[in-house]
Amino acid sequence: MALSVSKVATWLHQVDKARAVVGWWPAQFATDDERLAYKIQDAFLKKQVVKQGPLVGYKIALTSPQIFEQTGLRGPAYGPIRKKRVFEHKASVRADRWTRLGVELEIILTVNADVPKPRGAKTYDKESIAQYVGDARAGFELIEDRGADYSRLAVNPLIMDAGWNGGSLLAKPNKDWSKLDLGDLKGSIAFDGTVVRTGHSGDVLGHCYNSLAWLANKLGDHGKTLRKGMIVSSGSMVACQFVPPGSTAVGRIEGLGEVTLKYELPK
Repeated sequence: MALSVSKVATWLHQVDKARAVVGWWPAQFATDDERLAYKIQDAFLKKQVVKQGPLVGYKIALTSPQIFEQTGLRGPAYGPIRKKRVFEHKASVRADRWTRLGVELEIILTVNADVPKPRGAKTYDKESIAQYVGDARAGFELIEDRGADYSRLAVNPLIMDAGWNGGSLLAKPNKDWSKLDLGDLKGSIAFDGTVVRTGHSGDVLGHCYNSLAWLANKLGDHGKTLRKGMIVSSGSMVACQFVPPGSTAVGRIEGLGEVTLKYELPK
C-alpha cells in the first residue's frame, strides 16, 4: 500500500501538538523514497505555519563528523524554518513546551537576493553561491527530536519531521563578518558557564558556502528556490547538545558572535 502523504502529515501534527515522545519511527510510516519524504515535509509545513508563521528559510542537517557519529546518519538533508520560531540574540523557552530540546552550533547565513534555479548541469558551488550571501551570524538551531532513540534513526523520518527544526536563535549582526574566514572558526557550547562541546566551522562540508550551494541545488531539484531575505542554518559544527531544564546555554563562534538560551522550568 502506498504511503499517504496527508496521513503522515496529520500524525506528525498530532505528535507535535501533544509533545509526544517518538522513540522510533512507526513502521507503517516508513519509506525509502526521499522525494516522498520531502512531500510529507511540505504537507506537515502547511499545518505548522498556521501557528508558527510562514516559511522564512531552511536548516541543513547531517553535515559534519560529530553529527555523523552521534546519529549514525549521513546527509545532507534540509528542513523548513518558520517565522515565529526565529529568535534574536537572547531567548527563553519553557521546558514544558518541548519533548527534548537540543542545541546545535551553526553559522546562519542570510540570502541577499533571489537565487535562480540551477540550469542543467550548471549547479552551484562554493564560489558561485557566494554572491548571494548578505550576512553571516553565529547561532543555535533549536532541535526538537521528540525523544528519539539514536540507535534506530533513519534519514527519511528526519526529513518528514521538518528536519527536527524547533527554531533558530541568531546572534547580533556582525558588520565585520565578511573579513572572517568562515571556514576556519572555532566554536563552543556551554551550559551554565561550563563548556560541554567544541567544534570547527570547517567540519561543516568544508565551508558553510558549500552547505548553501548544496541547498540551492537540492531545492532546485524539488522545484523550489531560495528567496531574498531567507535565512539558512548551514549545519552544526558540533554534536547536538541536550539542554538540562533550568539551565542556560551559550553558543559562541570566535569572531562571529554568541547567543544565549535560557531553558526555563515551568512556573
